[in-house]
Amino acid sequence: MEMKDIIEKVNYFSKLAKTRPLTEEEAAERHKYRQLYLEKFRAQVKAQLDNIEIVDDIKDKEKLN
Repeated sequence: MEMKDIIEKVNYFSKLAKTRPLTEEEAAERHKYRQLYLEKFRAQVKAQLDNIEIVDDIKDKEKLN
């Protein structure tokens, strides 16, 4: 599932929760999508950080690990 779709689901359940209490099934599904969002977000941030290189004045390259 793409991040866009996950965000749409999270937003849907958030809006729904503002209008009425969620059923147990809806609350469980909202929790599932929130966790999925966090997993994907963390993976994206980690991928970005894994690709960062530090270059000093002497042009030495060092990958962060």
